[in-house]
Amino acid sequence: MRNLALFSTASVDHLLWSTNSEITQLNSPALSIFTDFDHSQPMVVDSNTGAVNTLEIMEKTHSFMRLVVDKNNKFLGVITKHQLSDSKMLKMTNKFDSNLDELLVTDMMIPREELMSLDYEQLTSASVSDVVRSLQENGLHHILVIDHHQHHIRGLIAANDVARKLKVPINIEQPPSFMHIFKTNLAKNARLF
Repeated sequence: MRNLALFSTASVDHLLWSTNSEITQLNSPALSIFTDFDHSQPMVVDSNTGAVNTLEIMEKTHSFMRLVVDKNNKFLGVITKHQLSDSKMLKMTNKFDSNLDELLVTDMMIPREELMSLDYEQLTSASVSDVVRSLQENGLHHILVIDHHQHHIRGLIAANDVARKLKVPINIEQPPSFMHIFKTNLAKNARLF
């Protein structure tokens, strides 16, 4: 292990500003808002993890959603903070006649059979607006992207990532829906004209 030297910033008074002039807009390619698991590791939780522990992990990492996988990394479903709300967990403990500590993430998750997704190939020719518009009606915060040819989940699109790239204000405690992003971006663009 190497010791890294620390330096004073007292004489440094300029920031490096990105020269990347590409600004994401509603007419930008949809791939500009896509988190590709070929380049970024998916955020997962093991299926044997307790529901309460999963919520703690998500709060510590500021994530609103995780993919649920088994010990062989087989995709089982999705868990969101919404699914782990106190009222939903209490309802499930009553259903199973158990206590909170016995609930597993798999008891609370949305199974993969109930999830909808976008196709990667279709996404390659779509715009951000196409994605936002098709998802806003469902009030989704995340959408998985699948690769039909490879038969796997290729990545996802998260509303908070889209909002950040479009420079739309979001409340960190409440994940934005695609409807929120679309309306806010329309209002922002209306002010420019």
